[in-house]
Amino acid sequence: MDELLTFRLFIATVESGSLSAAAHQQGMALSSASHRLKRLEQRLGVTLLNRTTRVLSLTEEGAAFLQGCREAVAAMEQAEDRMHRRQAALSGEIVVTAPHDLGERRIGPALLAFQRRHPRVSLELHLSDGLSRGVGRGIDLAIRVGPLPDSALIGVPLGDDERRVVASPDYWGRRGRPAHPRDLLEHDCLVLTRDGEPQLPWRFQEGGRALSVPVSGLLRSNSGALLRRWAMEGAGVILKSSGDIREALAEGTLESVLDDFMPLSSGMHALMARDRYRPQRLEALVAWLKQWFREADGEGRRG
Repeated sequence: MDELLTFRLFIATVESGSLSAAAHQQGMALSSASHRLKRLEQRLGVTLLNRTTRVLSLTEEGAAFLQGCREAVAAMEQAEDRMHRRQAALSGEIVVTAPHDLGERRIGPALLAFQRRHPRVSLELHLSDGLSRGVGRGIDLAIRVGPLPDSALIGVPLGDDERRVVASPDYWGRRGRPAHPRDLLEHDCLVLTRDGEPQLPWRFQEGGRALSVPVSGLLRSNSGALLRRWAMEGAGVILKSSGDIREALAEGTLESVLDDFMPLSSGMHALMARDRYRPQRLEALVAWLKQWFREADGEGRRG
């Protein structure tokens, strides 16, 4: 920015024909302005202005440099203007929906950080493990894990969703640890439901091929947070996103099995209406979430 000020001073000096007038225009002392132009000439190794007691005139080198200065200043002013307009656009309301666990543990902190960065944006987070309240019906953005549910929506990938089969140490001690995904057929599995439909079968991979297991159990819920709590209390086995159980795994309240049959990553997406106008604030939030999860996942892998 210091160099840009010097360029503006040089242009103003040429256009006004007076260093004193240019210094006043740029809000600086005459001595400071004179020193700034002398340093510019020394750095370039040329004389830009012929100075006499009455008039300033451009040298040949100064005329050539003037054009470059004008282009540089114009480009910077355009960039600043675009940024000001972009920042000014980041106002208004965004309504987001996300599953309970994902929303509370990962989306919530990301939205708080975004709102602090853009204080004119109003954010509402609606937590739901179902899809009953969808994009275009009061929702601007839905964060979901798994296949895209509706062709009318466009999904922006936010990151992978690695999953683990976990239960409490007490449960594994009572029931034994499965050696193969099909062994889960003999276990009490805690099943997530969405809009009343159980999310079955559980999907794994074996030797590079997909493997589906139709698990069952006596406890179901549309709340992933409740299923995690039940699992920690020894009620059964859950298939859960690594991000939702990272702390429990670190603390030892949940332990994973079947890691060699890692369930296929289903992917996490930001879902938006395909044919609706998307304001700048919404585009900015999606870009923020992509960067947030990229950095968070990197920290998780390093940890």
